[in-house]
Amino acid sequence: MTERQRIALTNVAAYNQIDIPFLYMKDQNGQHVTKAEAYILIQMILDGVRPVPEYLDSLGRNADTYATPPHPQFWLNCDAAPTVMQMAWLNQLIDDIGIPEAVKLKALEGLTRGQASLLIGRLREQKGHIRPTEEKRMVFEHAVQTVKAELPTPKEEELDLQPVDSKGNV
Repeated sequence: MTERQRIALTNVAAYNQIDIPFLYMKDQNGQHVTKAEAYILIQMILDGVRPVPEYLDSLGRNADTYATPPHPQFWLNCDAAPTVMQMAWLNQLIDDIGIPEAVKLKALEGLTRGQASLLIGRLREQKGHIRPTEEKRMVFEHAVQTVKAELPTPKEEELDLQPVDSKGNV
C-alpha cells in the first residue's frame, strides 16, 4: 500500500467510522496490504460497503503479494455461494444504480462467488455512465447475462451430485 493510499484509507475510514486495525498498529497487525487490496478496500468503503472484521484481517496475508489475481474460473471455490462482502457490495452497487428490488433479487438468484466477483467489476465500470431509467435496467440485465455466460453455473450432473431429501438421504 502506498503512503497516499494509507492516508486516503485513514480518511475514509475515519469519516465512515470504520475501525481498520492495520492502519494504526505499529506492526501493521502483521499485515502487508498490497496496493490492489488497498484500492479495493477504499473503493468498497466509498461505495458504501462496511467491511467486516474478518475481511479486514484477511488483507495482506497472502504470501505472494505481487501475484496477479487469477480469473474466477480458476478459483477452487468459484462455484460456491457469494461471500457476505460480495453480496453487500452487489446490493449497494445495484441500489446505487436504481434497479427495482424484484429485478435485483431475480438477477442475484443462484449467483456463484465467481460470477459475483465479475459482476461487481462490470457494475463498477458502468456505474457512472448509465443515465435514463430504462437504460439502467437494460445495462444491469446485460451485465448479469454476460457474467453468467462467461462463467456458467455447473449443472448437477457436472458436479456429480445426487438429489438429497429433507432427511439427508440420497
